[in-house]
Amino acid sequence: MVDEAVDHVIDGIDPKLRLVPGYKRKLKGEVAAALAHIGGLVDQVPGPIDVSRRTFVRDPRVSAFFATPDELQATFSCSPELKTFFADVKNSGKDECYALLCANKEEKSVLGTELAGDTVRREVIQTAINFHDHKILSPAANDRDVRDGIKRCIFDGLVTHALRHIYDIKTRRQDLEDQRRILHARLRARQAQGNGLSLLLAEAHEGDEQSEDIKTKIAEAERTLERMPGSQDVLSFYLEEIRNIFASPGEFIRLNEACFRLTDMGIKVNGDSPQPANTVCFSELEITDVMKRAVTVVRYARDDMNCPDKSF
Repeated sequence: MVDEAVDHVIDGIDPKLRLVPGYKRKLKGEVAAALAHIGGLVDQVPGPIDVSRRTFVRDPRVSAFFATPDELQATFSCSPELKTFFADVKNSGKDECYALLCANKEEKSVLGTELAGDTVRREVIQTAINFHDHKILSPAANDRDVRDGIKRCIFDGLVTHALRHIYDIKTRRQDLEDQRRILHARLRARQAQGNGLSLLLAEAHEGDEQSEDIKTKIAEAERTLERMPGSQDVLSFYLEEIRNIFASPGEFIRLNEACFRLTDMGIKVNGDSPQPANTVCFSELEITDVMKRAVTVVRYARDDMNCPDKSF
């Protein structure tokens, strides 16, 4: 599996990296570490939990994710991913589907009422937690296959992250080379203009910049380029950059857990509050520059598929 993953990395970033002697040996350890890290995090994603109108009433985790049973019904029954899964011939005998539920978590201050002893306090500043922009991802026939699909997606995200990093390096080098060429052209033009009318025209176009200023900028650009890899060792340099990224997957992907006491209205209360509330824990998957979503693995029944706009 690690060898296949290394080939996937090379194909996804730059196949010419295979020209680097021992490229597979050099990447194998870091890729294996990244796979292990991703696998460990995904295995910690909670679930599967059953989602339906029935569990909305009795499971506080479900009611915390959705404002109403109708919102839950529409999210799952109208999901193109679930419709495709149940419509697939190979899933004709499947009565349920497993999937990853993702949602944006939002905390905001609201005014509400609060019971303090026998007194009802009004217009109290409270913190409401709600979820929106629900997504159903990686549907599968069982929990294991869902998690395997999530792991592949995150690994692909890490490959894309490395590709973006290499692209930024290439772009930076190209920008510096272009800047150096332009500066040399400006310096040659200024030196050839002497003290005549052409010099006045150049000064009007470029301002008061002197030849020495241009030479200083050229020197700075050349020093920066010297610190960057040359054409002879650039592939080896890129491979080392990729190794560094895959050696530290924790900088790219994190799974954070937070627990709150929530009322049925989604209001966060303190542990010593007399208000009826349930302790609900959420896991938030954060992928740098890609997403930050509350996540859980869910199970949804075929018989509950009843999209308001179409029959299923």
